[in-house]
Amino acid sequence: MAEQDDELRAMATHRGLKLVKSRRRKAGGDFGLYGLKDAGGAEVFGFGADGLTADADAIRDYLRGGMRSDWSTSVETTPGPKRAPKPKPAPKPKPAPPPKPRFKPEVANLLRDLPEAKEDEAFDDLLKRPGVRIERIVSRGQATPEDAPMVQGWDEWVILLEGAAGVRIEDSAEVRLGPGDHLVIAAGQKHWVTWTARDRPSVWLAVHLDG
Repeated sequence: MAEQDDELRAMATHRGLKLVKSRRRKAGGDFGLYGLKDAGGAEVFGFGADGLTADADAIRDYLRGGMRSDWSTSVETTPGPKRAPKPKPAPKPKPAPPPKPRFKPEVANLLRDLPEAKEDEAFDDLLKRPGVRIERIVSRGQATPEDAPMVQGWDEWVILLEGAAGVRIEDSAEVRLGPGDHLVIAAGQKHWVTWTARDRPSVWLAVHLDG
């Protein structure tokens, strides 16, 4: 019994209550029964008109029910851990400015600022390198004399960019050229420009391959 009393007393103390036990021995009395009072001495549980009314099991159930209630209330009211605020995204780095160009190409146009070429054809060298020369030729009604064919000691690739013209190589028939037409004249071949347009300039691009 002493161990039981100690157990109940400890449970009551944990709840802030005081265990009361009857020790009166009389027929029909409350001997061996218990009650609970608060810290101020007010009756809380197990008291009746004729004395104490609660046995050990009733005291346990009461105190355990109170403990469960306290635990539930504590869980509901205890704030959980605060969530750390989300870090603000780092600002996007500004793109690096493009590097300043170190070289500025010179752009020219083969079909602009054309010479008139009314009397003679106009020849302009565009590029000279060992073994190669590129020139622009502008014609306007000129032709190669029949008794003075052109002959050269290197291969030539030529394209007509604008206008119209006729060409004959060796004893071939004349071929008519329009914009975009091109051909190769081999070294040593006799060739003639048989005619060029008179109403507009004819612009040639010739690549001379020497070696």
